[in-house]
Amino acid sequence: MAMAVQKTSSTHRTVVFRGAHKLDILGYTTRRRLGSADNTVRSWSFDAGGFLWTLVCRFHEKLARVKGVTLVSVSLELSRNETDEVVVATASVRIDDPSGTGRWPAAEWHSEEPNVFPARSSTAVAWELAVPDAFREHEERYVDEDADRLTVHCTVDVHREESVEGPTSRSCLVSMPPRPSLSKDIHRLREKMWWPDVTFLVEEAKIRAHKIVLAMRSPVFAAEFRGDMKEKTMRCIRVVDMTAMTFRAMLYFIYTDELPKPKDKACPLAMARDLLVAADLYDLERLRLMCENILSQSIAIDNIMETLMLVHNRHRCHHLEASCVEYLASDPDVYDAVEASEEYKELDMTCPSYINEITRKVAKRAVARNRSPSSSSNRETMSTSRYNPSAVMIGTHEFRIESLSALRKTHNVLGQSVMTKFQVGGREWMMTVYPSGEREEYKEYIGLFVGPSIDDDTSLKASVTIKLVDPSGKPSYLCKLTQIYAGRKCDKHGWPGIITVASANSQYVGHDGSFTIQCRVEVTTEACTSNTVVVAPTSVVVPPSNMAWHLEQLLASKEGWDVKFLVEDSEIHAHGLVIATRSPALHDLVESATGTDHVRVDEMKSLIFKALLHFIYTDELPRIDDVLVVPSNARDSSMTVVEEMLGAACRFRLERMRRLCENLLAENMAAGNALATLYLAGRHGCTELETYCIDYIAQPHVVKNVMKTLSSFCRVSR
Repeated sequence: MAMAVQKTSSTHRTVVFRGAHKLDILGYTTRRRLGSADNTVRSWSFDAGGFLWTLVCRFHEKLARVKGVTLVSVSLELSRNETDEVVVATASVRIDDPSGTGRWPAAEWHSEEPNVFPARSSTAVAWELAVPDAFREHEERYVDEDADRLTVHCTVDVHREESVEGPTSRSCLVSMPPRPSLSKDIHRLREKMWWPDVTFLVEEAKIRAHKIVLAMRSPVFAAEFRGDMKEKTMRCIRVVDMTAMTFRAMLYFIYTDELPKPKDKACPLAMARDLLVAADLYDLERLRLMCENILSQSIAIDNIMETLMLVHNRHRCHHLEASCVEYLASDPDVYDAVEASEEYKELDMTCPSYINEITRKVAKRAVARNRSPSSSSNRETMSTSRYNPSAVMIGTHEFRIESLSALRKTHNVLGQSVMTKFQVGGREWMMTVYPSGEREEYKEYIGLFVGPSIDDDTSLKASVTIKLVDPSGKPSYLCKLTQIYAGRKCDKHGWPGIITVASANSQYVGHDGSFTIQCRVEVTTEACTSNTVVVAPTSVVVPPSNMAWHLEQLLASKEGWDVKFLVEDSEIHAHGLVIATRSPALHDLVESATGTDHVRVDEMKSLIFKALLHFIYTDELPRIDDVLVVPSNARDSSMTVVEEMLGAACRFRLERMRRLCENLLAENMAAGNALATLYLAGRHGCTELETYCIDYIAQPHVVKNVMKTLSSFCRVSR
């Protein structure tokens, strides 16, 4: 059924605001092995489209024990929506291969339809997503066993409509055209290796290609094969500045305008780095920007210096360098971590001027961010949170005082102390001993206090056990306390009078005068999710494919033509490779023209054949105004041109061109041409267009006007 759409002057477009969040779940394999009563992990809230979202992962203890699968569901929560706006969102879940080698493809799930969240919701609204099938089937591939961690990426796209003023027009979809196949067809040249005319020796490999395609796509290859360089006549060329794998990947881009998929065990970032160098070498602008975008989106503390070293002295890679600067300026902790890395120190030694230049740019960008933190117009944000499960960390420390009596002589004033430090659970603890008493009422006692060093607002619960070691082997003196330590200014807790000096000398001082204190600390951490550095990724804008433009320029320039068509009285030049891969029917006509230097095309106007070639080279119809040429007698109407293009498309079996012409005829249908279009559709077997014509003519307000044209149509069609 044909579909006609009458567009008004006021339309809407959808604008997408993206938020990306990464949730690191620590203790994942421990959870799977032991089971856990805590079966829910919530991320830190993150922003997408001006709304706050939370990623919720749920676990199932029984499944973990029976099937070894721990993560059973993933959901997305929209926090309270206090606006009058209904929120429309799509989402995706991705779990990467933690090795970073690309050995296993990412486990991914994408929502097929958007989810609608109500306006004015006072509570959080949940949307059940899905655990990717690849993860369910091969969980072990996606868990970092060494770090005991699972990393889940969630992307939320919030769709908002904006009003856009536009002209009034009518569009008709009579028949859905096939997707453009230009890149696929040109790639077939290399897959089938039809008529290669150059071989590259790269490492130990022989890689064949077509000079005309390479020259069309790369200014460097164009200079080699079309200019006065020696490579113009060479059929075998050695390449010494890249690997065979990288050269093949570059050729894949040249023939398709797309990046190849990394092979098993290949690192996507490594491929992007190698291809960036190749793109810079052969002046492939779109490939360079695609690689810059991949590297820009993947910037992290552990790879940023490698990226900076890659772009150093590559002046066209300023987008990627700007992304690195933006990342370094995003948070002081990020810069400090990068500055402490070995890669930073190495570059600082080998190229201090470049480090100074980057430092100046980072400082300038940081100042700009501080002045206007919300000045960025980026519609995409990224954040990271980390879930730490509850755990008990235990540490012991022994403090041996070589001579208690000597220490009391040197510290004979109330309040004087000695201190020792030790680590428990990654945090520094201190034991403070007052050998002559902590204050007046305890001057005959030894005081002892224990506490952690806390430089933030963290609170932790700890049990401290003190043992005074009896040198004779008798049971030691034990003291124990359980205390909550909170904040930067938390007090140390302990005993101002743990034991009298007399008791210590009689029972716990050895023959050598030593006095030994053993301390055991048990720290219980609560399960929590912490927010880490939030970085807004800087995307590099990659232009759309320009394969069609390159082929259009090749046709217009006539460079390297090898086929001459004779249409009416015009000689039209083309390229056999393009004809062969894009239009087998026209190629058959070329092959049948033996014993002559040209291929005759009868029963077709030259301007229509040129329009046909334009489609073959670009996968699109030419502008009708470009096809219409004023001949010596009269000017053809635009619809007559489209009708003849439809005939050409059917003759040479170009399905996409045929359907585009059908839709164009339907868009411009009127009572005066409806019968002619119906006749044309029947003659060429265009059933969809024929049905549309019949439905159009059958309308009461149209049929009367069509009948008025019947007699003139019959005279013309005889």
